[in-house]
Amino acid sequence: MAKQTENLTEWTDQLLLAEEKMSETYEMLSSLQRELKQAGRKKDMQAIAEVTERLARYGRLFEDIRASWNDVE
Repeated sequence: MAKQTENLTEWTDQLLLAEEKMSETYEMLSSLQRELKQAGRKKDMQAIAEVTERLARYGRLFEDIRASWNDVE
């Protein structure tokens, strides 16, 4: 059981790091999306919007995964 707890801690740390990097990417792309909208680049803005929406969904998924790991402990 100690090994599993050790693994969960390691996995949680890795997942948190991935979430952090995704959050940074999300912020960068959201800014780009606003700039593209202001520049009238609708198709480009929509393509970036799709990516930012997916990043947000992945972030929520990672939160759910971590929550399920906490429920196990």
